[in-house]
Amino acid sequence: MIRPVARLPKVELHLHLEGCLTPSEAAHLARRTRSGRASVDVSSLYRHASFAEFLRHFGALLDLFRGPEDLVWLFRRTAARLRRQRVLHAEIRVSPSVWERHGLEPRACLKGLLDEARRAPRSVLCVGDAVRQWHRSLLARDLDLAAEHRRDGVCALGLGGDEKAAPAALFKDLAAACRAARLPVLPHAGEVGGAGEVVAALDVFDPPRVGHGIGAAEDREALRTVARSGVHLEVCPTSNRRTGAVPRGARHPLRELWQAGVSLSLNTDDPALFSTTLNRELAWAQARAGWTVRDAARSQRMAARACLLPPGPRRDLEDRVG
Repeated sequence: MIRPVARLPKVELHLHLEGCLTPSEAAHLARRTRSGRASVDVSSLYRHASFAEFLRHFGALLDLFRGPEDLVWLFRRTAARLRRQRVLHAEIRVSPSVWERHGLEPRACLKGLLDEARRAPRSVLCVGDAVRQWHRSLLARDLDLAAEHRRDGVCALGLGGDEKAAPAALFKDLAAACRAARLPVLPHAGEVGGAGEVVAALDVFDPPRVGHGIGAAEDREALRTVARSGVHLEVCPTSNRRTGAVPRGARHPLRELWQAGVSLSLNTDDPALFSTTLNRELAWAQARAGWTVRDAARSQRMAARACLLPPGPRRDLEDRVG
């Protein structure tokens, strides 16, 4: 008998730590900073009418954090939730420049999280996620931080933010600097941009994985290019619907990507902000994209192969997921 989806061993490759703050956790932090009032309403920060509004809400939640200890507290709670879903390995995106913009010291926060990740009961790596539309000095600093901690648990430099404001073609110098530092780049591409932006990200960064990538489904040739390249797409269906990346009433392109033979896995992106879990994403794929439990299991094997663990631990993970 094939095991139910909830019982499958899993890998999560696209998960922003800051987006794991649940409404009850946010209310707890807000009460602490607002004279301990028993009831604090944060519910409006969990309803997003557009991608731009989601980004504003994301920033407002960051204002609730006071220091590294708050991020470590959230990391522990997030790791426990992943463990309950049978996630064996996670690659969690953390955002030094976002922390700094909201009054947190980047180096202290990153050190605290990496120390905690080494003590985690499950395998965890961190991706230092830079904001593409902000000043280039911040990108350079985030790259330096990621390279400095390459052996401490930072596995890549992520490139998130607004891809329409700052498309991949602007970052050839960043790609060259990452190659020189032997640090993979994991760009968001084709989340709100189209097929051309996904192809451009492949050309500029030669990445092992692309965050989202759903725009590739808009063009048949782009879809073939992605499938032939072997790049792994970190697809986040609920996120795409909740931010408006997939317009209301439109069908999510997961089915087209999967049928084209693209290597992909499902992920939660910002699970607390979108009221989802990895188990719910997989259940949605069964209900809406025609996936079987075998498809779900196959996607988890793809995720294990696409993770950024060293070769030995990666093979062990593939065996455990397989």
